[in-house]
Amino acid sequence: MTSAGAQRILTAVQDILIERGIEDVTIRNVAAAAGLSIGAVQHHHRTKDDLIMAAMDEVSRNFIERVSAALTPEASARQNLDAVCRILGGLDDESRTASVIWLAYAAKATTSSAVADAHQSSWRLMEEGLTTLLQRWNPSLGDDDAAMLMALLDGIAIARATETDRMTPTRAQQLIDRYLNRLDPSSR
Repeated sequence: MTSAGAQRILTAVQDILIERGIEDVTIRNVAAAAGLSIGAVQHHHRTKDDLIMAAMDEVSRNFIERVSAALTPEASARQNLDAVCRILGGLDDESRTASVIWLAYAAKATTSSAVADAHQSSWRLMEEGLTTLLQRWNPSLGDDDAAMLMALLDGIAIARATETDRMTPTRAQQLIDRYLNRLDPSSR
C-alpha cells in the first residue's frame, strides 16, 4: 500500500474516533471510511488495537510537531510556556480535536496494556518538557509543579473536549493564567 493509503487509514481512525467514538473503530469501519478493502487495512494493522496504536502514534507525532513549532527562541520563557499550555489545554480547534482523540486513548488505556504503556510514556515526556519550561521561567519549580500543571491542563482539555459551553477558550485561558501567575517568580 502506498503511504497515501496508510495515511488514509490513520485519518479514518481519527475521524471515527472524533465522530463516533472508539467502539466504532473496527477494521471494517476504517476500511469503509478510508475507501480501502478490509485486506488492505489488515495488511498494515491486524487488529483494532494495532489501528488505535498507529493512530495514537500519529497524533503524538503531530502533537510534538505542534509543540515544537510553538516554542521559539525569541520568545520569553513565559511566552513559550503559555504557548504549550494552550496546546495541552485544547484551547484552539486543532488542539481540542487532539484532546478528543487523546481522551479516547486514555479510556482505551484502562483495558489495553499496549495503549497504557504508550499513554504513560507520552505523559512522562510531556511532564519532563513542562518541567524544563517551568524551570527556564522559574528555576525554583520542579517535577511536582509540572505534574500539577499537567493535571490542570488535562482537566481543561477534557472539559474543552466534552463541555465546550462551560469551558470556553477564554475561561480556559483565564484558569491557566491564574495558575501560572501563582508560580510567577516576580510575584514573590
